[in-house]
Amino acid sequence: MSENLNTVRWGILLSVITILFGFIIGAAMGGAESQIKDYWMTLAQPGLVNVYQNDPQKITDIINSSWKMLQRAHMHAAAIGTAALVMSVIMANLNAGERCRQIVTFILGLGGLGYSLSWFLVALRAPVIGNVHIVKESLFFLAAPSIGMLLLGTVIVIVMGIRSIFIYRAYY
Repeated sequence: MSENLNTVRWGILLSVITILFGFIIGAAMGGAESQIKDYWMTLAQPGLVNVYQNDPQKITDIINSSWKMLQRAHMHAAAIGTAALVMSVIMANLNAGERCRQIVTFILGLGGLGYSLSWFLVALRAPVIGNVHIVKESLFFLAAPSIGMLLLGTVIVIVMGIRSIFIYRAYY
């Protein structure tokens, strides 16, 4: 068992780092909500005239949106990190080549971390830019490949699982 897990150690490590990232965000949100929002208020102030047209309500709205993006980062990191970890353990025990298992679990772990990080960066940058949609578009380079890695890795785990559990067993 430990030899199988050793094969997918990088995927496991990235998955656990992603889960930890989600836990840290959650702890920060629970313990420092007002400090986070005050920090975002500070970030937004230089744009009061040009970005927010002297409307404090627009700053409040963007801070509320940023908080939602931070919640998404927290939830995605915890959930996707856990899913990537489970799929890495499954992949470690499938009848697949060692290199295949290494690559698939690595892209699952990296995809989960990248996608969670993209939501985190949206939350941090939105108060400065003043528009969540623009910030999300600017982080497409990180989010899209991360989603692609997660989808590709998941499909490969499914295919390899079916192959190992149903097809391979039928012949041996």
